[in-house]
Amino acid sequence: MSAKNRSIKNILINPAYQLKYVMWVSTAGLTLIAINAVVFYHYIKENYAILVDLSPMDDEAKAQLYRELHDILIKLGIFGFLFVAVTAVIGIKMSHRTAGPLYHFKRVFGDIKGGKLDARVRLRPGDDFKDVANAFNDMMDAVQKK
Repeated sequence: MSAKNRSIKNILINPAYQLKYVMWVSTAGLTLIAINAVVFYHYIKENYAILVDLSPMDDEAKAQLYRELHDILIKLGIFGFLFVAVTAVIGIKMSHRTAGPLYHFKRVFGDIKGGKLDARVRLRPGDDFKDVANAFNDMMDAVQKK
């Protein structure tokens, strides 16, 4: 297995969960960008029509102003999609902190089901659910003492 494939596998521990999480965040971001773009374009285009078309400028100056408006809209779109991409990467990283511990819990549950009653949940620094892992481990210690 190549290092690249291994690192992707380590990041996407539970792809269905993590990608669904990122999809919801990305969809919300894209929806907000689309609403912003429509509102921005509607008001700016209306103001441009009033200010530029009715001004005494020559046609070349008016065309230049419209090109600049178009460039601004393109740049805002690019920055919006970059924002969504960065948000998606952060979403994968954040979901990794929950997917990893859940994966480990499932493995420990399987070990206990298989008869290995000394199995315990050990999470990495920075993982979520440490309090749940500690409570589970304390419960298993109490069960094993009886």
